[in-house]
Formats: sequence, C-alpha cells, structure tokens
Amino acid sequence: MMSPQLVEVPLVKCAVWDRLVLCPAARRSRAWSAVLLPAVIMLLAACESDAPARAGRPAGGRAPSILIVVLDACRADRLGCYGYDRPTSPAIDALAGDPDAVVYLDHHVQGAFTKSSTASLFTGLYVFQHGVIRGHDIKQNPAGSGVLPVQVLPEQFHTMAEQFGEIGMWTFGVVKSYHLDPESGFAQGFDEYYPAKSLHGDWLRVRKTVDLIAAAPGPFFGYLHLEACHHPFPERYRHAEIMEAYGFEYDEEARKARGVDFTTAQIKHAINDEELALTSEGVRFLNLIYDAKLRFVDEHLVAPLIDSLKKVGRYDDTLVILTADHGEELYDHRGYAHGHALWEEVIRVPLIVKFPKGRRPRRLAGDVEATTQSVDLLPSLLAFLGRPAGEDLPGADIFDGAGRDFAYSQTETQWTLIQDAYKLIEGGGTTLLFSRASDPGEQVNLAEREPDRVEAMRQAATAMRQHVTTAPREAPVHETELDEEAIKALRSLGYLR
Repeated sequence: MMSPQLVEVPLVKCAVWDRLVLCPAARRSRAWSAVLLPAVIMLLAACESDAPARAGRPAGGRAPSILIVVLDACRADRLGCYGYDRPTSPAIDALAGDPDAVVYLDHHVQGAFTKSSTASLFTGLYVFQHGVIRGHDIKQNPAGSGVLPVQVLPEQFHTMAEQFGEIGMWTFGVVKSYHLDPESGFAQGFDEYYPAKSLHGDWLRVRKTVDLIAAAPGPFFGYLHLEACHHPFPERYRHAEIMEAYGFEYDEEARKARGVDFTTAQIKHAINDEELALTSEGVRFLNLIYDAKLRFVDEHLVAPLIDSLKKVGRYDDTLVILTADHGEELYDHRGYAHGHALWEEVIRVPLIVKFPKGRRPRRLAGDVEATTQSVDLLPSLLAFLGRPAGEDLPGADIFDGAGRDFAYSQTETQWTLIQDAYKLIEGGGTTLLFSRASDPGEQVNLAEREPDRVEAMRQAATAMRQHVTTAPREAPVHETELDEEAIKALRSLGYLR
C-alpha cells in the first residue's frame, strides 16, 4: 500500500472535454489526440473550471477526507429533511441544512439486508454481480456451538477501502453488524477494522471513530456502521419527548403477554410467517417506538459525532455521507423488519452528502430529486478525488449532476426495477406494478391493467443485467464457528430463531 499521501492531479472539467476526450470511442482511437487536441486546447479556455469543487487539495487547505456513516434500518421517510412532520431528526436535519450539503431525495439500496447492501456499497456492484445475497443459516453441531455457512465477499473485487488506500488515504472501519465480520471479506482494504465483537454499544463505536479521526495521519477514509434504528425497540432506546408528545393509551405489558412484544426481535418471524396479525393500535405503537428510537439515535449518536468532528477540526475538510443499508417495514404491507421484501420502506433510504467547506459542486442544488442508488457512491467519490472510476462500475457520478434515473434492487427470491415513475417487483410467483406518482405507498397493483408496461420493464431489467455482467454470480461459502456471544447477538436482531 502507498504511504498516506494523496497524489495531486489537476482536474479540469467541462462538458466539451467530457464529450471529446472521455467518451469511449475517443479513448479507443489512437489518432484522437492529433485530430482533437488542438480544438480541445482552444475550447478549454472557454470552459468553466470546476476543479475547486471536484478534486485535489483546496487552496490553503488539506486534501479532503471521507466519512461514511450508516444508520442501520433508517427509513428516509421518517426524517424531517425528507418531509416527516415529527421531530425525529434535528441533528440529521442540521447536517442536511449545511450550506455544503446535498440531500438525495430518491435514493435506493441494492439489497434488502445489511450484508448484500453493504457488499454493493463497498464494491460499487449490483447484488447479482458480487453474489453476496444470503443471510445466516445456522446449524448446531454436537458440541452445541454454532457452525455457520457464510457467504464471503471475494477478494477479486476492488473495494472502496482498497481503492482509497491505494491513493494514500488512511482507512478504517468501525461496524456493529456481525454480517460485516472480517471472516466474511468486509475488512478488505482497511488499515484498521473494528468488528462488532470488538466494541459493545453504538456510543463506543462513535467515540472510537472520533478518536481514530483525531489521530489520523492525513486524509482518511472512515466507515462507521451503527445498529441505530434496527429492531427490536427496548424501552431504554425510546426518546421521552417523542413518547410523551405522540403517546396514547396502550397496555404494552398486556400485549406482550399475548405475544406482541416489540422489545425482542423474534416477533418478526411470527408476523412474517403470518402467525401473528397486528391490530391498528399495535401498528400505531410500533411506528411510535420506531420514531422514538430514531430520535434517540439522532440525539445520542449523530449529534455527538458531528459536534466531535467540529471539535477535532475535521468537519470542514471531510466529505461526510450519512445513509442507511436498508429501511424497516413497520407493517406497512403486513410485514415487519427487512430482508424479506422490496417495498419502498425497505429499500428507499436517506442519502445526505456534506461536502468539504466551500466545495459543493456547483451543478448540485440543495435537494436532488433524481433517482439514485448506492452503487453510484463509489464512482462519485472516485471522481471527486480526481480518480478514474473504471468501466466495470455500473453506477453514475451523482456528484456531477448526472444520474441514470432508475434503480435496481433484489433479494434472494425477488428483484425490482424503478423506472419512469413506475416500480416493478417480480419473483416468487409475484408480479407487482406500482405508480410511484399516484401510489407512493404501493397499495394498488397495476400489473394486470398495464401488461405492456410490465413487459417493457422486464426487458429493460434483462438488458441492464446483460449489459453489466456476463452471468449472475453467487459468492463462495465457508463455514465459520460462532461463539455464544455472536449467536446471541444474531438472535437478538432476529437473524437466528
């Protein structure tokens, strides 16, 4: 790995340069420079340089650093900056209101649970490209310990941390999820990596992250993954202000006695297996305690993190990304939690990008309405640092005002394509078509009424998959023996029964 020093390359951007020099046809032509270079030199003088807002070291300052903060199971529609009317997110909203921040209003992840979604974030690839798609399938051996077949993120992929490390950035990861253990390949490229079992509690993870940033030898890339909004919802994580302001008469202890216990994760299996149906009061209470946990996370984790970045002098020169690995279904479609479905409440997540001070790209407004995806982040960050993204990455540079205006996500049994204000979900014997404009809650299936649109979107999805890969991949599997702490943690989050 290179020493922690950024290689500075001046970058001049303009539309003419993109069309003449960076297009694939021009790159393939051996004679392009003799024909086009004189014209390009003349045109560059007329182009507006975007270098101060794109890459390298700002005048008089240090090279930019990057911090990605993932709030597990955080729904976009529950944040004030996304239009929610309850005060669930004052610190997040303040970050979104920073003059250098951009809020991406229609951002989607590629997987419906942590492991597949994070694999797409780290590699910039769709789930069918990297193949990490399955969760835990525990078997008990005769000795009583857990033997767990685990899919591994292959080493052949050039991860985000590896690419940033190669240009001299010091890299670290601090994660909560056992899905992201080093044994599963997620520590690739990190100089320091703190898995779930190394730190107990999100507050300690925030503090470790701040300590690492304060001691960073130069520009850094940090990845912080917090449990955050993930079910279950014990009382200690319920913000008193939310509970008092929006609470109602609800006998929680009596409901627990009848099996409606949101303080443990096992209820998700009963709901998703249709063994337990929630009443309207139960749904209302579930949504209340989700909001209360979100406000707790905002006040006790996000606010101290942002304040600490400012205190150690790294807020202004750091590109901060706040997002989520997935959302959380709260009985919106008679289901609970995540991983099982591709509803908007599961795959639409927040994306807030706070650029280094004074360096928000001029092409970006405060809010971006175009559809974006998590696979867009790696090519966007590389472009911001003045590095080529490579033709193998399917994402777009969403920091440059570009966008594909579509999104594609999948589970092990279903896939979904969002395109032209419609959303198609297929798989498991199901075909669902929704109008995102008139039916954002996805309640009215239009598939039978609009068969031509269904077929056109099927063909578009097939074409996209064929364009970016030769054949779907399935990640390799190895067996890992889990200790009791890991088994308990996975069970407490509903991943093991």
